[in-house]
Amino acid sequence: MFVIIMEKTMEKKNKKIKFLGMRVIKTVIAVYLCFLISFIRKTSPFYSAIASILCMQNSHDNSFKVGKNRMIGTIIGGLYGLLVIVGIDYINVELFSPIYYLILSLFLIPIIYTNVYCKTASSTYISCVVFLSITVSHIGDASPTIFALNRIIDTLIGILISLLINKTL
Repeated sequence: MFVIIMEKTMEKKNKKIKFLGMRVIKTVIAVYLCFLISFIRKTSPFYSAIASILCMQNSHDNSFKVGKNRMIGTIIGGLYGLLVIVGIDYINVELFSPIYYLILSLFLIPIIYTNVYCKTASSTYISCVVFLSITVSHIGDASPTIFALNRIIDTLIGILISLLINKTL
């Protein structure tokens, strides 16, 4: 038994460690392009860079599937987030109060239902994440509406860059 364990340990040591595969290189290029575009647009590169990382897969087909789900989820979550921040402002609900959090929690129902209705259940999680990132993290910004729209645009930029890089390299 001891000999078998030692042989397996030695086999593992003899295997070469891959360091830089094409997926790593493509991811680095995609993130850098997101940084450059954000620099030109004078926005934060955070959302586009994250989207490009998450969408970079081992093949263009897999990246396209992930990117499509992320794009659909971002649009649904972003539109609901925009609706809520405009509505909250209109009805004058105090931000970050128990009633505010109740409204946000209840809005997860139509977000989830919209994804299921559109037959895009696999994008539900990202719809909820985008919605909450808009309504919880940045509602106090000078212009929450502009913030929400920019988050949608930033994420779409990251997805498109990732798909383009994965297709061409």
